[in-house]
Amino acid sequence: MQNLYRASRYLLTTLFISYAVFANWVFFQKVDGLSFGEIGTILKGTATARLDSLYKESLPHRDPSIGLMGAARYLAMGDGRTGVIVGQDNWLFTEEEARAMTQPMDQAVAPIAAIQRKLAARGIDLVVLPVPAKLDVARDQARSLELAQTIGQRYDLFLQELQASGVAVVDTRAAMLAMGPDAKPFFATDTHWTAEGADAVAKAVAASGRVAKGSSDFTVQDQARKAFTGDLVSYVTTENFAELIGLPPEGATPYTAVNSAAIGDLFASDGADVALVGTSYSANPDWSFAEALKLALHRDVLNYAEQGQGPVKPMVALLESADLRDAPPQIVLWEFPVRYLADPTLWDVASAMTVAANDP
Repeated sequence: MQNLYRASRYLLTTLFISYAVFANWVFFQKVDGLSFGEIGTILKGTATARLDSLYKESLPHRDPSIGLMGAARYLAMGDGRTGVIVGQDNWLFTEEEARAMTQPMDQAVAPIAAIQRKLAARGIDLVVLPVPAKLDVARDQARSLELAQTIGQRYDLFLQELQASGVAVVDTRAAMLAMGPDAKPFFATDTHWTAEGADAVAKAVAASGRVAKGSSDFTVQDQARKAFTGDLVSYVTTENFAELIGLPPEGATPYTAVNSAAIGDLFASDGADVALVGTSYSANPDWSFAEALKLALHRDVLNYAEQGQGPVKPMVALLESADLRDAPPQIVLWEFPVRYLADPTLWDVASAMTVAANDP
């Protein structure tokens, strides 16, 4: 396999250089009013804007060239575009995990504690499920152990500050690390946790005592296995070249947990008194986190998580919803990736700021 990668490195680099010469020759044949004798004007800047536009619109095989260029860079330098951190053994990590926080941890936790008090005033318990950074959990695949340790310290401080503020929390990282050396809590080339990682966290929630177990039985219904390109691969190359450079597709087998009492009973009430809110870790059905919670807790779980909105907006939406007003749950589980603590726009939503600022 190493010989294949080594051969691919030289082959892709040669192909890219050859393609660049060919593509630019074809490109300049198509440019009206610009001869090779006038190329000097490009260096002076007079034709730069025009050429930039023409390159984007007219360069042949533009998308394959982008993928080829990224693949060559990855093989030659072990690097990707801004947005990704390349680790060991073809593991990829998001740069969002390495961002520095812009405020002290107590200030970052204060709005969460304010939301906890708002829910408590309505008789609702809040339990925060902090999702550790992938770099923290998969330290063996990180190129910089120092960076991974620093990110891990942020997780520790987050838990400590939540507990000091009176917010109930479950240590999800401990559950992931307890999975064993051969387990994969996270995908190698995707930001998210695997179904196995999600299941370990769900079982930790059940074992924590923060949520009383119910008595419902659930039947597992497996869905077809899905193959997909990890979301971090796009920062390196296109999916056409990914497997050639050691970034093969990921795989997941989603499942649903169906309340056995409701099977065949059209009028059965789900009686859900546990609400889940959070990010794509919870919202994406491919990871089956809500389903794992149902199995571990023996209770129905209503999923209010949203993809692409971060952890705060879905929580604000729940707080302002008719569901919370008319049929409030007993418990809200808030899945909260630690990397978002370094997002300076996390609480920029006007309604979110109002929620955080106005205590009951």
